[in-house]
Amino acid sequence: MNPQESKKLETKILTILKQHIQNGDTVVAGISGGPDSIFLLELLKKLSIKIIAAHVNHQLRKEADGDEEFVSKICVHNWHTDSKTNPARENTTIIFSPLTSDIKALSQKSKQGLEETGRKVRYDFFNKLAKKYKAKFIITAHHADDNLETIILNFARGASLQGLAGMQEIETTNISTASLLRPLLTISKKEIIDFLHFNKVKFRVDKSNNSLVYKRNFIRHKIIPLLKEINPSISSTLSKNTENLREINEFLKSSAKDWLKKNAQESTFKKFDAKNFRTLSPALQKNILLQLHTHHVGNTQNIQSSNIEETLILINKNIGNKKKKFGKLTIFLKNNIITIV
Repeated sequence: MNPQESKKLETKILTILKQHIQNGDTVVAGISGGPDSIFLLELLKKLSIKIIAAHVNHQLRKEADGDEEFVSKICVHNWHTDSKTNPARENTTIIFSPLTSDIKALSQKSKQGLEETGRKVRYDFFNKLAKKYKAKFIITAHHADDNLETIILNFARGASLQGLAGMQEIETTNISTASLLRPLLTISKKEIIDFLHFNKVKFRVDKSNNSLVYKRNFIRHKIIPLLKEINPSISSTLSKNTENLREINEFLKSSAKDWLKKNAQESTFKKFDAKNFRTLSPALQKNILLQLHTHHVGNTQNIQSSNIEETLILINKNIGNKKKKFGKLTIFLKNNIITIV
């Protein structure tokens, strides 16, 4: 990477950040110490905002304490030192907020995988900080390669259209008043690493990212290299193509929400007419179910196509007095009334 390329990349991401973040805003940023989050922090530091640097020590690796110490130094010691020599950063504040959690023990207790457990702990922590500091955004350092992995993983699991559309730059949930912002989705891991090396910015390396035990790592190290033999620019190509899927998905989401507002018997979206529901197209029916889960739970994580199809069979074949688990919801059909219980 040369100076022009470095500046161009910096400008690109700052432009995205400034489209959403105003001077004086507060944001929660997930900072692990790895290259992606350190790159994100470097860019956030150029804005006149308050940054809550959220770091979760998962206690899964012997280097975990070193990662926490590294991020702490960047956010506290190095930042104060840098501010003295760079007055332009006087309007930027960084608050280091660490959390230590025994992910392995929690995983065994909940009978969920380490990846899923770790993700839940991180986002619960991010949401808690967002509420405490009244943050406008929760910002993560997911990039184009992460998005590619997500799409492939979702495809293999039999995900819905929303899952196949990948991650979105902006995402809102009912869990937090802060929106989720992913400003790096248009750039690759290689661009991030090249930028950090060129600007001599230090970062930590998580060796567990090489372990094929984790599904994402298997996709990253085994599947994606094969895809890149067909198309070396697969990450950016897929990123552009999924925009069409996002547009279709957004239309269906909007239509589903409108239908629920007009047809649900209660403002809580807990009851609606099955006869009316059956007249809708399958695509809209599926999205209504997803919107119901998002409304009541806050997300549609781990809902697969098979879950949706089984629920639709219950409703469309009018199998009365039956209950069906749909994600974290239970759907009950009786007398042509669909009830969320």
